[in-house]
Amino acid sequence: MPTLVTGDRRLVTEGVAVVTAGQSGATLGMAVIGVENLAESLAFYRGIIGMDVLYQGSWRGLPFARHWRVAPETTATVVLLQAADHAVGRVMLLDFKERRRRLVREGLERTLIGLMNVNFYVRDVKAAYRELSGKGYEFWWPPKTHELSVGRETGVLCEGPDGVIVNLIQLDSDDETSRIGQTRKFFLEHGTTRRGFSPVVTSAQGVRSREKAVHFFTEVLGMAIVIDEPLGPPEQRTHWTFLQGAHRYGQIALAQALNHEPADLVALAVPPNVGYLAQSFEVADLDAAAAACRTVDAKVFAPIEDVEFPVLGRRRAMMVRNPGSGALQQLIETA
Repeated sequence: MPTLVTGDRRLVTEGVAVVTAGQSGATLGMAVIGVENLAESLAFYRGIIGMDVLYQGSWRGLPFARHWRVAPETTATVVLLQAADHAVGRVMLLDFKERRRRLVREGLERTLIGLMNVNFYVRDVKAAYRELSGKGYEFWWPPKTHELSVGRETGVLCEGPDGVIVNLIQLDSDDETSRIGQTRKFFLEHGTTRRGFSPVVTSAQGVRSREKAVHFFTEVLGMAIVIDEPLGPPEQRTHWTFLQGAHRYGQIALAQALNHEPADLVALAVPPNVGYLAQSFEVADLDAAAAACRTVDAKVFAPIEDVEFPVLGRRRAMMVRNPGSGALQQLIETA
């Protein structure tokens, strides 16, 4: 059975885990996406999702190049977007000025190892489906309602720009004793974009070792498991583990295939390629986080460096690979 986390106590429950008061830990600060056509990506995240542009400009220099492991002369146009006043679940678009760029998700794989999707809550998922379909965006299927052990929701998966899978979710349960009911109340009370969407509430990655991936998020980032159970049809069962930090948004979902073999896209998910490149988190003590990375065998992709980030300013940062998947995890020290 999954566990319910309450402070330092772990209580076994029937159903799935639910986080209560006292939750702490890092949250997903940014989903970092390499873009092929910046105008098209902005048309989606700013025009359709309704996120606000906090910054748009050029990014270059040796610290930038070392951090992203690109050639020293490389430059990029960077756009940082935010939903409402939430400083979590942001989207960073990086348009690297490189001729040789590959699409990470070249075959539009639906099950994969590596960074998978970004999820947004929306007030009216059927209206969003009609609008996006009318604009030529492709969906895996029409909106479906799911009765889950945490409540009821209606969702749909969309092929977003740059090969990024976008999951749009309408929270249906209004029973505040359920996790979805609690989250729905939070969503309705804490503001949306001008188009009725949340920030990135959850971002998923496919993993080969759920145990190793969980250790990274719990031991390095202090997140806690909130849902932990197998889901999906019999022919494609997947064990899903959701982890949450100190905010209801910016959660992480880990997907481990149980009876099918996903495509491993980790080797392609690096700059300057096009697709979902990194999940970004802020940590209070980067040296302590780096030491914790060593204990869970998270390999260094880019060592600690002073980097001038858009909006955030000059920060110490590093990049590591998640030991359960190989996906890039960006760690930025808080100011």
